[in-house]
Amino acid sequence: MALFGWKNYEKYAWGDNELRPLSKIGHSAGIFGAQTKLGATIVDGLDTMYLMGFKDEYERGRDWIIKNLNINLDAEYSAFEMNIRFIGGLLSIYT
Repeated sequence: MALFGWKNYEKYAWGDNELRPLSKIGHSAGIFGAQTKLGATIVDGLDTMYLMGFKDEYERGRDWIIKNLNINLDAEYSAFEMNIRFIGGLLSIYT
């Protein structure tokens, strides 16, 4: 199920913060600031892909982070969400 969810996020919403599964569109507004695409699902789920042995998915996510993640934006963020999804996610994959 984790791989099913990841694959659908990758197919329909890659780079957006979330996937709206019924409409199959990406969503990036809300707690992360107005329309700020930060790839929250990528950062948050990358450690799961690694631990479950999904090497290709892990590498695609890691490469997206290296090339695209920019949190130096002029926007308001939820400190809680940034801590648990971004700081936690990035620390879990740090080598």
